[in-house]
Amino acid sequence: MRFWHMRTGLASLAAVVLMVFGPMASSGAPLPGNPAWQMPLNPPIELINQYRQPNSDYSAGHRGVDYQVSLGQPVLAPADGVVYFAGMVVNRSVLSIMHGSAISTEFEPACPIVAAGESVLRSQVIAKVCDALPSYNQHCFAARCLHFAMKINGKYLSPLALIGRMNPSRLLPNVG
Repeated sequence: MRFWHMRTGLASLAAVVLMVFGPMASSGAPLPGNPAWQMPLNPPIELINQYRQPNSDYSAGHRGVDYQVSLGQPVLAPADGVVYFAGMVVNRSVLSIMHGSAISTEFEPACPIVAAGESVLRSQVIAKVCDALPSYNQHCFAARCLHFAMKINGKYLSPLALIGRMNPSRLLPNVG
């Protein structure tokens, strides 16, 4: 029964990704990136912490990516959407955007310059990188960073899947 749920969940996620990515290239491979999506920062961009898929909803992982940034740096909307949340969550400023009914993105710490309910366009400045409160434990120890997360139907996925800058998959030997 558990295997059936896992297969059903993976099939649903694959269907959403296919809907978002759209057509395949003539070779059958997905087109690199999606022209409707872009990076949330202007170049140069330095990725300092990759997405790491957790084993379960409650296990360790890194449910987004982190970019090295500077204080006050503009944060851009990665795609058209509607601001879902703009404000403080415990000890840091957070901005969340809904892109249609299935996809949401989130940025922290990011001081919003848009309000909840406001429509935003791809590449629009939506926030500025800001400091969290002193009680916030920054998870990028050596540098200031912006955390960028994405959910599809409530499940975390690397935001780089839609932007097209993911590292290639590597098959590892089964040593078990």
